Amino acid sequence: MSYVSSILGTSSTSDTSTTANSATSSLGMDAFLQLLVTQLQYQDPLDPMDDKEFVAELAQFSSLEQLTEINTGIDSLATIGQEQQMLGAVNFIGKTIEATGTAVSLEKGKATSVTFTLPEDAETCMVNVLDSSGTVVRTIDLGETSAGSVDFAWDGMDYDGNTMDDGQYQVAVTATGTDGELMEVTSTMSGTVTGITQVDGTYYLDIGGGRNVAFTDITNVVNSSSASDSDS
Repeated sequence: MSYVSSILGTSSTSDTSTTANSATSSLGMDAFLQLLVTQLQYQDPLDPMDDKEFVAELAQFSSLEQLTEINTGIDSLATIGQEQQMLGAVNFIGKTIEATGTAVSLEKGKATSVTFTLPEDAETCMVNVLDSSGTVVRTIDLGETSAGSVDFAWDGMDYDGNTMDDGQYQVAVTATGTDGELMEVTSTMSGTVTGITQVDGTYYLDIGGGRNVAFTDITNVVNSSSASDSDS
């Protein structure tokens, strides 16, 4: 294979997201033409380049150029998407939102509430409160519970009646129907958006107490002027 073909062949089989960009930036149109002219200039007159190989090299270079343009376009779209996400997040500041989640924030003995939904009447309903390490610090037996939304507010205490340390906890609800079968329970948390935080290029809404909400988890939005913060 010719010199130009060797370079392009190596580049085109590289990873499309990294090596292809690097190879193409170092081998642009001018460099390619210079290599091609040099190759033609120094080729063996008794064994000239095959016309099919020549056409193949041009086609290969064209494919690499198109791949670079696609990668550049994807990078541009990603940047635009992040900017739009940021602008969208700003619009939520000051608003009370509800979002899928099980996080509970405890501060000075007062915990934020969680609302869970039972699809049918429950024969038994147990709420476990877990600390950051996943250890159950308290279990509350709600007994028979009617179907629908149930607001749960933890008193911030452990099994022995001691107030737990401030921080973030999780709740896990286990409920059984009248037939004794476990039922699927969904949980939501609420709070007023006070800021925005970014993690690995993705923006999250800060609703206080270390609770961050992804856009895809939002289930309801209420203007703070028309509703008070459910955590107050």
